[in-house]
Amino acid sequence: MKLLIVSREVRASSLDTLFDGIAKHIDTTIVKLTRAQRIDFTNTVNQLDHENYDRVMIDVPLSRIGKHYKVLRNISGLILYEQDAWMEFSKYSTYRNKFIKTYRSIGPCRLILTGCNVGERIRSAGLDVVAIPKSYDENHLRNLHIERDIELGYIGRIKTRAYRDRRPFLEKMVAEKGLQMLRTHPGEEYLQTLNRIKIFVSADIGFDEYMQKNFEAMACGCMLFACRQGGKEEAWLGFRHMENVVLYDDMDDAQGKLDMLSKNPDLVEEVARKGEELVREHHTMGSRVKPYVEAIKAEMKPVQVLQKPPSRWRRFFGG
Repeated sequence: MKLLIVSREVRASSLDTLFDGIAKHIDTTIVKLTRAQRIDFTNTVNQLDHENYDRVMIDVPLSRIGKHYKVLRNISGLILYEQDAWMEFSKYSTYRNKFIKTYRSIGPCRLILTGCNVGERIRSAGLDVVAIPKSYDENHLRNLHIERDIELGYIGRIKTRAYRDRRPFLEKMVAEKGLQMLRTHPGEEYLQTLNRIKIFVSADIGFDEYMQKNFEAMACGCMLFACRQGGKEEAWLGFRHMENVVLYDDMDDAQGKLDMLSKNPDLVEEVARKGEELVREHHTMGSRVKPYVEAIKAEMKPVQVLQKPPSRWRRFFGG
């Protein structure tokens, strides 16, 4: 089997460790698009000789592909890797109700999604979905065992429209709990900053899945304080409240639990230690290679025809 991976030169978090692992099991060519090539996505795809490959995995978000998605209909053995499919169900997202419609219009393809809850909902729309959790790059992120001088920290964006519930939560945490909201460059600065944070405050509010920074923070020895996503998500990931993570349900719950944690530093250290153990054992990019290889090699499935509910006329008269 021959595999073509189409990714991007500039990516918030590199997947090189994952892609290199896949390449040890499948004959793989990796192409990283420049910004100009991504913007001219249709012409770029048409020049890739994708016909010479058994599988073509696209690591470009649907939101970045935009109107160029129609060119994907020409690719056989198509696999779409998507971390942002949760936006299909987000009340604030520009892409609400657009993912499923677009995927179905593309035709036969396999979706590799990163959330259990989201994966099940999109699979129920008749699409070929494999859910594989996000992970962290063990070749670049680790616990440095240095002094943690930031009691409560958050690293990430708050201005995107889809994150509308995140901003007021974090701003209130800044005002009332002394949370430090930080931005860093990828690489060494990100590694060093995570290692300075004692409790990483995650605010994946309304996402229905956990973002990658949760795993990265745990790998660097932070205690993860995260919004409970519910459904099957926590069990799927091995997240156990008050054992390897601390979960909150709303603002009042979060404030009460942070007050409790501030009085129990030994508990914070113990939860952080077990959280680090969890991700090192189960959530490295290396541990994702096997399920990715299986998903890539598996036989492709057609888009299922969805049965329309019977009309009121048919319900009344039968048939």
